Formats: sequence, structure tokens, C-alpha cells
Amino acid sequence: MKRLFFALWPDDKTRAEIDALNRSIAEPGRKLVPENLHITLVFLGNVDDDIAEAVQRDAANIRGSPISLQFDELDFWRRPRVLCLSCQRQPKNLYALVNALTAMIENYPVRLDKRHFRAHITLARKAQQRPSISFRPIHVDADHFALVESVSTERGVKYHVLNKWPLKA
Repeated sequence: MKRLFFALWPDDKTRAEIDALNRSIAEPGRKLVPENLHITLVFLGNVDDDIAEAVQRDAANIRGSPISLQFDELDFWRRPRVLCLSCQRQPKNLYALVNALTAMIENYPVRLDKRHFRAHITLARKAQQRPSISFRPIHVDADHFALVESVSTERGVKYHVLNKWPLKA
């Protein structure tokens, strides 16, 4: 079994910018390591190898255009105790990609989250509150989407990109 999700995977420079903001926040919580910073599109959860392979074949047929996001809000989600960056505005092509991936996944025995999609980058888990800070918005340009595996290690969770597909204009 593999624990999988589709995501936009920021480049190293953007992840470093997000991490610098994250390190500037004095708020206690379990902060994500820079290598794990991402934007989840669709969470699949635990799937067997056959489904993981089939999903990768089908994902190759998904079409979309490059996505540009501006993360300009810092949110605290009380219920899961998550501190994250989010966007005031999300482009239509982002919703189109999420909807295409969701429609594809509905063909498989995967339990999808039915909550309204909101692009976010988790900064910390087990947070206590939203810190009161000002920051410059962080711009993320995505020219591909990825299938990512969440792997538990003795040093914590690590995310491994299994495959990626281009978003072309």
C-alpha cells in the first residue's frame, strides 16, 4: 500500500522563500521541512500498487495550463490545528485541474474528501493560533503537477515525487 496525493510541487527557490517565512514565525508547532512544502490537489490516501500504476497511466491524459498562484494570507485552521498559507484568489485553471483529477479518481475505489477545494501550503501542524505577522505574498508558478507518496520514516514523514506531468499553455 502507498499513501498518495496529487500536488503542485514548488521549485527549490520558492520552497526556500516559503521556508524563510516559516522560520520567521515564532508560533510553536511542528513545522514542515522545506522538502515537503507543496500544494495538495487531490488526496488519494492508501492505495495498492495496481491502483497506483493505473492512476499514473490515467494522469498522463490530464490536460491543463500552467498555474500561477499568489499566497497572500496566513490561516490557522482550528480543527486540525494547521497553520498554512492560502490565496485570496484562485485561478479557473487550478479548479479545472482539480476537477479533472477528481473525476479521474472517482473511477477507482478511493474515498475522496468532499470538502470545497482551497489551495494552501501547510507550514506547521499542532499549531495553537494564527500569529499576527506581516509578510510579502509568495508567488508560485506551476508548470507541472505530480503524484506524491507520503512515506513515514524514523525522522518523520518524507514526500517522494513518483511521477509528474506537464501543464502546457
